[in-house]
Amino acid sequence: MPRLSHTFDITAVDREVVGRIVSALHEVARGCRFDGRGWLLPPDPESWERLVARADELGLVDRESAEELREERRDAAARLREGSPRTEAEADELEVTAAELALQLQTGRHLAPRSHYLVAELSPEGVPVEPADDEEKGWSGTGLTVTAWDETGTSSVDFSMPDAVGGTEPPVTWGTVTHDAPAGLLTWAAEVKLPGRGAWLRSASGEFRFSTGDWYSAVSGRGGGRPARLRARHAVAEVDAWLAPTAGADGRWSVEAVLDVRGKGVFRPVVSAAVWAAVSSFRRAERRAARLGTGEPTTRQRLDRTALAWDRIARNAPRLPELLHDLAAALAAAGPRGGSR
Repeated sequence: MPRLSHTFDITAVDREVVGRIVSALHEVARGCRFDGRGWLLPPDPESWERLVARADELGLVDRESAEELREERRDAAARLREGSPRTEAEADELEVTAAELALQLQTGRHLAPRSHYLVAELSPEGVPVEPADDEEKGWSGTGLTVTAWDETGTSSVDFSMPDAVGGTEPPVTWGTVTHDAPAGLLTWAAEVKLPGRGAWLRSASGEFRFSTGDWYSAVSGRGGGRPARLRARHAVAEVDAWLAPTAGADGRWSVEAVLDVRGKGVFRPVVSAAVWAAVSSFRRAERRAARLGTGEPTTRQRLDRTALAWDRIARNAPRLPELLHDLAAALAAAGPRGGSR
């Protein structure tokens, strides 16, 4: 069966630092404040710019790219106000570009069990943006419902796309994210059922599990197996992907990433041949691009750049809790004057 693998050599992060980062993320969640309509209030512009600048220093964001996105959003909003779009398709594209992601607390108290939220894209006027294409409607408006919230125990959030509570259509994607603090285990389970004929071909399920304890057991040589693992199931194939870390002689982590695709039943040879053909075609295209000197980075170069980006974040990891503490404070102090970012 087809199996792809790649090994990363990356900077290690101390387990105690990871614990402090998780604790600070909980503080950020507690710091959120909402306006009279339930929309999340952002920090004031000055505080936000300082936070973005520090995040850029730590390698979390690219400040230049973020500013380019803001400029594109402002330009799209201005063109919509001026009525300059020449076609309906162009207007739809500008609406998407001008929109900004927002979170609304719809029912319940913040972080309390059964509290319900909506993740939506808002127009410059503060109106949720609906896609014009009926085929895309299933992916708009994600609903979140807190089923448990215990920072020292288990926290769990259900999600559905589109929002199964506020929407009129059944969800296309739904599932649960669970964090078991004592076990150091994060689980993300999801189901997908695309609308249309042939439901057995349009349905799939998957689960991602990450165990902090198993990860550090593995790098210390005490076992741990596959501490980060993704399993996906479809009517014709199954996917198994995992990360397996070991400690290097220089204190870095050597992480093997593996992707294993297996056909089911009579589809086994078909899936095997299809994956082999796709991989072979992809590799030929990469070699051709390298030979012609198109300037586009190869997949290996992209993977190496990803590892370098991780190294920058990992080296700055001890400074992340302080940034998150300040973000939590800025959110807690946010008021109606917060405005748009």
